[in-house]
Amino acid sequence: MVLVDLSTGTLVAEPDEPATVLEPSADHETLVSAAGGNAGPIAVLFPSFADGRGFSLARMLRDRLGFTGEIRAVGSLIPDQSQFLLRSGFDTAEIADPGAAETWKKTLTIIGRSYQPSARNPLPLRWNASAKAAAELDRALAATDDLVERIKLIAERIEGRIAFSTSVGLEDQVILQAIAKSGVAKSGAEIDVFTLDTGRLFPEVLETIELSELRYRTRIRLVAPDAREVEELVSRDGVYGFRQSVENRKSCCEVRKVRPLNRALQGAQGWIAGLRREQSQARADVPLAEWDAERGLIKINPIADWSDKRLNDYIDANNVVVNPLHAQGFVSIGCAPCTRAIEPGEDPRAGRWWWEAEDKKECGLHVAESERSAVPVAHREKAA
Repeated sequence: MVLVDLSTGTLVAEPDEPATVLEPSADHETLVSAAGGNAGPIAVLFPSFADGRGFSLARMLRDRLGFTGEIRAVGSLIPDQSQFLLRSGFDTAEIADPGAAETWKKTLTIIGRSYQPSARNPLPLRWNASAKAAAELDRALAATDDLVERIKLIAERIEGRIAFSTSVGLEDQVILQAIAKSGVAKSGAEIDVFTLDTGRLFPEVLETIELSELRYRTRIRLVAPDAREVEELVSRDGVYGFRQSVENRKSCCEVRKVRPLNRALQGAQGWIAGLRREQSQARADVPLAEWDAERGLIKINPIADWSDKRLNDYIDANNVVVNPLHAQGFVSIGCAPCTRAIEPGEDPRAGRWWWEAEDKKECGLHVAESERSAVPVAHREKAA
């Protein structure tokens, strides 16, 4: 048997014998007696891996009885318990195999953040996205003109999963190329790249996804809508019912795009999107970073301030993978039945839902819930 120091992962030379060995069933009087004796280390027995009562005993010794001496874990232990033992108040752990000490040391560093306070916090508490952090990031992004540097800033400032929802349009392809070039994923940043597979994508979109994965060596996850919800939607409104009214179309977007997006964003701390101010009047004031209170994350638009010229110049200079539909007059590309090519001089989003009025045509992905609620409740509930 050897003893591992849980604060460093190193072996303890010439450890003291424990003054007391506590069974997991020890009552309050036994704990008081052990803590008051102060004659040496207190050992807490773990009779099996599944028995977690020892963690509670260590917490009571530290928090309730104020014991400051060494608490040692003995018995059936595995390396994965190292950080939890340390956070519960243990100082050392007795292991049978000296060769396993290196594994114990590695497990002490594999987790970077704690989710809640403990008897001992060797790690900082988990970083949480906030409105203040969003405002600070917005200013930091505005201070640099280089897209790759902006991606690095995003990865540095946001801890945890960063979701990148891509439509593989021009803006998103530029961002994907910059993410790959920045190397942030290789440096440990958790960038989750996904696209919404509505079931009605152009074949060219799927081909562009495959080419992008090969070029940038990045998996692009396909996020599909709930099959039952789609069946109920089509049963109610018809295959092309979204052309019958704005309400029907918004219900279709809600089921095929908005709800899958919200599921994909759950648990993310940041959300990267390809919005630009020049795309439409409704997006004229899009910030580089903002707080999304409804989803509880920071939404980042790293090229919000780019002009059309700068976007195209970047694509040409970096040989960015481009959807072939763009060369055929498709500027803003959504689902195939809802997208057409535009004529020279038309608004970039004129090809989306062209049978509707031009004012604020949005699918709901980048619209607050309070604004999407303009869809009649009946439509929203029936689609649920």
